[in-house]
Amino acid sequence: MARYWTKVVFTACTAVWLAGSAAAGQEPLSLQPGKSWTHRHSGISVPATLAGTPRERGMAFAEDDLDVGLSFTVGDAVESLTFYVFRDTNGGVPLWFAQAQWGIENRDAYGHPVITVAPQAFVPPGQTVASGLKAIYTPKGGPYRSTGVMLFPVGEWYVKVRASSQTRPPAELGKWMDAALAEIGWPGTIANGPVAAPIADCAAPLVFEGKSKDISSDMMQNMIGAALVSATAGEAGKDPVEVKWCRDRKLDGNQAVYRANAATNSYLLAVGDNGNGIEVAPSAGGIISGAKDKGPRYGITLHMAARDVNFPAQDRLPSPDRTLAIVNEGRFTSDVATWGEKRDIRINSGAKQE
Repeated sequence: MARYWTKVVFTACTAVWLAGSAAAGQEPLSLQPGKSWTHRHSGISVPATLAGTPRERGMAFAEDDLDVGLSFTVGDAVESLTFYVFRDTNGGVPLWFAQAQWGIENRDAYGHPVITVAPQAFVPPGQTVASGLKAIYTPKGGPYRSTGVMLFPVGEWYVKVRASSQTRPPAELGKWMDAALAEIGWPGTIANGPVAAPIADCAAPLVFEGKSKDISSDMMQNMIGAALVSATAGEAGKDPVEVKWCRDRKLDGNQAVYRANAATNSYLLAVGDNGNGIEVAPSAGGIISGAKDKGPRYGITLHMAARDVNFPAQDRLPSPDRTLAIVNEGRFTSDVATWGEKRDIRINSGAKQE
């Protein structure tokens, strides 16, 4: 088991993590002209020219290369390949692939494209099981003839490849994407990811009874307990049991609710397509911290690339709208580092309650 130094800091700050995330924005990657770029954590090495397409730029979307993208283009985006690596903190390939599909299907430049090659599983480089998913579309508008996406796991990371072409038909685009994968340097040993299958809608959507309320009793104990759960998450490794995800419902924008193994007491609310998800599930935080109130409680945790942000425990399973309202109001109770040797915990002693 990995060991980390954990430091607990009490603060009366408000939504500092929200402001910090917005201010961080995007930072250019340091790239050497003509030289390959290597992701220092996974060992993935991407050449300066990929499948005949020169690298244009690289961007970091989170600290310490936890979410990065490399763009390769010919001319005025006549041909374009984008290679992404982001940390696996939640969800699974089917879930994040579905989120990536939304980004294609709702992009104006593609005019609501028609799917040409339906989502299908494939075996990624260095693996022996079909842990990746791939789909190709034919745009109905704009200059492009084809566009596609593939997503697969590489150890503790997700890799996503996006491709669009103004000249290649869908079949050729698929071969071009495969050629790009063959030119990338992969780690010598890659553990097989779970077998992937395209996401399906849940048999029956969740039903929410009444508006959930903040649990006010023993608030400080709850806050500390939830923070400690986040701080120790993943130290003993991931649960080897494979999870089958289903989509409960779509929300506005690229937001959707997913459930693991058709659970009726928990869900994951995906925000965007690069790994940020809000987990809502029965919470053990109150038990761990010794809270006096032993009634039902549901935790709300925003998982991001480098940290978890916890919000007030609820007395019943909150609806997605209720969850988003709590998160968007910035009423966090603790902010926990989940990356690096120092797992600092910030307890927000000034957290507001309803």
